[in-house]
Amino acid sequence: MHDLPTILVVDDEPDMCWALVQILRPAGYAVTTALTGAEALARVAGCERPYAVAVVDAKLPDQDGLELAARICQMSPQTAIVLISGYYYQEDGPIVAAIQQELIVGFVSKPFQLDQVRLLAHEALGHTPKPVLRPALAGEE
Repeated sequence: MHDLPTILVVDDEPDMCWALVQILRPAGYAVTTALTGAEALARVAGCERPYAVAVVDAKLPDQDGLELAARICQMSPQTAIVLISGYYYQEDGPIVAAIQQELIVGFVSKPFQLDQVRLLAHEALGHTPKPVLRPALAGEE
């Protein structure tokens, strides 16, 4: 199992986590889930080896998904972030900015096609980490 690429799935809907696990595990990924931003950050902090990819929901009950993406990038710059959302579209300003700043490497809107998720995970694995350019987090100047 240690040879498989690792993916962290963060979504507050247990059924969505389950569905993403069912899509990604058969494609050859080791998948861990978290239902909150706090749980995701704890998993990243406690992980023996960095997650290759984090699939993060844009709207979580305890944290904004883009803010969580920035925090994951701070803790684990080698982790590629894919954002999923039922609220945003790829053309929306915050998503375009996050992609341009390389905070996220991809975006999928819900509902999504199974192949979209598998393809984005595969593409994210090939992403070369770059210096993190991120928006200021709440409370930062």
